[in-house]
Amino acid sequence: MQIVAGILLVITGVFFPMAMLVWLGSRMRRPPPPRPRQVGMWLAFNFVLPVGMVLLGISAISPQFGANPVIRIAMWAALGAAGVLLIALAIDAARARGSLPTGDTHGQ
Repeated sequence: MQIVAGILLVITGVFFPMAMLVWLGSRMRRPPPPRPRQVGMWLAFNFVLPVGMVLLGISAISPQFGANPVIRIAMWAALGAAGVLLIALAIDAARARGSLPTGDTHGQ
């Protein structure tokens, strides 16, 4: 079962960036356009999540590969960065909706 999960993670890690770029392309055409900071975070998320997923999938398929400390650190760093970016995107979306304060102290 671990090998099947690993294969599914690798396949998803390869497919995800292409699907997200198609989604982002369609999102860029709709008004209002996303802010540049938001697009940058989406593209960064589109890079780090698949890297972490592929490394996790290969580690599940081959435990010898996953035992390498450099691979393990890279995998958890990529997945952690994806988590941080996901939280940052959620905070940015909440600020855009107006449900969070923007930190503007000028009273505007």
